[in-house]
Amino acid sequence: MLKNYGLIKWLGLFLFSLPWVHATADEINWEVNGFVTQGFALSDDNNFYGDSESGSFDFRELGLSTSARLSERLLVSGQLVSRKAGKVDDGDLSVDYALVDYRFLEQQWGNAGVQLGRIKNPFGFYNSTRDVAFTRPSIMLPQSIYFDRARNLELSSDGFVLYGTKMFSSGRIKSELFAGAPRKDANVEYAYLNADWPGSFEDSEGYLWRNEYSSNDYSFIAAITYGNFKLDFEHPGTPAPGAPGDGVLDLDIAAISLQYNWDRWSLTGEYFRQNIDWGDIGGIFSIKPQTSSESFYVQLEHRLTSDISMFVRRDIFYMDKDDKDGTKGQLLDGQPPYTHYAFDWTVGVGWEATPNWLLRAELHKVEGTAWLATQDNPVGVEKEKNWNMFLLQATYRF
Repeated sequence: MLKNYGLIKWLGLFLFSLPWVHATADEINWEVNGFVTQGFALSDDNNFYGDSESGSFDFRELGLSTSARLSERLLVSGQLVSRKAGKVDDGDLSVDYALVDYRFLEQQWGNAGVQLGRIKNPFGFYNSTRDVAFTRPSIMLPQSIYFDRARNLELSSDGFVLYGTKMFSSGRIKSELFAGAPRKDANVEYAYLNADWPGSFEDSEGYLWRNEYSSNDYSFIAAITYGNFKLDFEHPGTPAPGAPGDGVLDLDIAAISLQYNWDRWSLTGEYFRQNIDWGDIGGIFSIKPQTSSESFYVQLEHRLTSDISMFVRRDIFYMDKDDKDGTKGQLLDGQPPYTHYAFDWTVGVGWEATPNWLLRAELHKVEGTAWLATQDNPVGVEKEKNWNMFLLQATYRF
């Protein structure tokens, strides 16, 4: 397993690969693209993407991506992003991904290759496309699975991916195996330790395996994902009572994804199980050092025209699959039962006004607050059990 392999170290491998490239400047296919997204959130209770109870424009994304095909088998690509999302993301520039892709096998029956660098994690249906609004199916992805409050951890890691595709008469199977160092930041502490404690996650290692089958006409797509992340938390001194100390947060991840497409309709569902082991971190996590969360969603999308689409989605999240009503969790942390689950009904519409402009609107009716970010809803401020939220989003790409 790889450990402490940063982006610079991986890109150093690319520098050594340059002598292998014998393409002239005219032969290199180089592209530069970008996007700007501005959102608006309004909720009757609780906060999402800033002070949404007052109406918040505190969500924007600016991205610049580039790719260069140095030969038929060698591709270099990367993306810089500035993301502002309430108090979860502050707008600082970060590298979403930066990788070298070398396809070492290309045959009529399939292909195989390797990616090195900061790589998008092969997870579920939408993780590899969640970074750009045009490639997401909605303003916000199902929060039971694609957590915005821990986006960087889910989105990409520093390491390598081995991938391969096998063609059949009826379709294709694509397999991806990742190993490396998952990204970690203060948001990961809020998501898995409930606060930004003294200390931080210093080291990390993990792997993911994803296997997908798709029919030739993509009318049916099925995928499974399995993996494990280990995040090493280090405290700078002697922990105060209740605070976590040195230890490893261990995450086992499993997902099943299914999609049916016909005419102008798409039916998508995903199921996600996450086993969380706080191990020897100690503090308040000694009370219940292990738990298993469970989540799933079902989404029906209809493309009215080539430019306009609508969808309805039911999204379910249980913080503890053995405590679905949250009553046991209340005894442990003193928080209301509904803070341990979230049920979300969503309807939305999207309009691609031009090839460069995308406008979207969504209405959410939510029971529970389990996926709300602590940064926008501090401990001590009471959250409401039943709440509604309206989202708007405009995106321009070039």
